[in-house]
Amino acid sequence: MHNWSNRLKERMKALHLTQEVLANKMGITRGAITHYLSGRRTPSLQQFKKLSAVLKADPAWLQFGLTTSKEPSHTTTKKEKPQIVRHPLPIIAWNVVADYIDIRKRKHEVTEWVPHFYTDQPNWYALRVTGDAMQAPSGNSMSFHAGDVIIVDPDKAAAHGSYVIAMLPRAKEATFKQYVIDGGVKYLKPLNPQYPMTPINDATHICGVVVECLRGV
Repeated sequence: MHNWSNRLKERMKALHLTQEVLANKMGITRGAITHYLSGRRTPSLQQFKKLSAVLKADPAWLQFGLTTSKEPSHTTTKKEKPQIVRHPLPIIAWNVVADYIDIRKRKHEVTEWVPHFYTDQPNWYALRVTGDAMQAPSGNSMSFHAGDVIIVDPDKAAAHGSYVIAMLPRAKEATFKQYVIDGGVKYLKPLNPQYPMTPINDATHICGVVVECLRGV
């Protein structure tokens, strides 16, 4: 996942901002800034917008390390590097994940896009979390809440501990769980202990690996 806190430190250093000064400009506590710098807490989208204004930075760069340029450069000299083409990221429905094989051919069907996020990976897509199955007990370092937006790489291979999107046999929509291997057996594990683990069989299809989680989108 993107280490945005390093970019925050970079802009603070460039503008000679202390934690206390930045906190005052943001209208939050210095402790909140400390959590941001350590990576223990991630701001909401609205806070990212405010941070970007205070730090005089592109929101897409601060949050994801990306520029918002979407078009390739048509005139480059030998000394210039071709500009990378970046694509907006679609937020799709859970019941169409299995059929969303080539997003580039189906973008006309998308009605919602992730704000500020542009990627050079044309097949990445996003989903909006529903329910509380991936909401971990209080105190856990990783937890996903209803309304969060998760970004999925459909080409990345799942490994033990990955957060994945999967299609179960006879299911009408995809599910979001943690991919775990215990004693050689593969499972889909919810972070909420009130839900059971599901063994993975040959009929289970892993649709992609979650590479980022956005809150307040």
